[in-house]
Amino acid sequence: MTLLIKILAVGLLHVVFFASYPETGPFGNYYLAISLLVWAVFIMFINTSAKLISLLSGAAGTVINAAAFALMALAIAATMPQHDKDSVLDKLRGGKYPDRDTINSGMRRFGVNLDKEVKAGVKGLDREAGKALDKLKDKP
Repeated sequence: MTLLIKILAVGLLHVVFFASYPETGPFGNYYLAISLLVWAVFIMFINTSAKLISLLSGAAGTVINAAAFALMALAIAATMPQHDKDSVLDKLRGGKYPDRDTINSGMRRFGVNLDKEVKAGVKGLDREAGKALDKLKDKP
């Protein structure tokens, strides 16, 4: 994995957590920015050591990268602020998984309205299915 892909994966992991559990309270945006910065720098350091270890064993380098991302996910889940003062890790342990409405409200923080996107996709699919049916009707 290249460093750029790893840094993009750091951002994606943060987006997934923040979209799944959007009730971060007033300090959520600050946490997001600081956490992204800290983990991106951490991944840069881990990338160097993983590359060196990969020279000896490719599997060991992959294990180090996987462990770094697992540690990151655990740390984000344990420290991400929540409005109800329960950590995301406690919510996950208690079986409080996000539902569709929660994820939709979380994605709105990033400027994505899932309901609107799904409706546009369904309209496009209906249009393409109609074209395909018309072509099938025209064939003898």
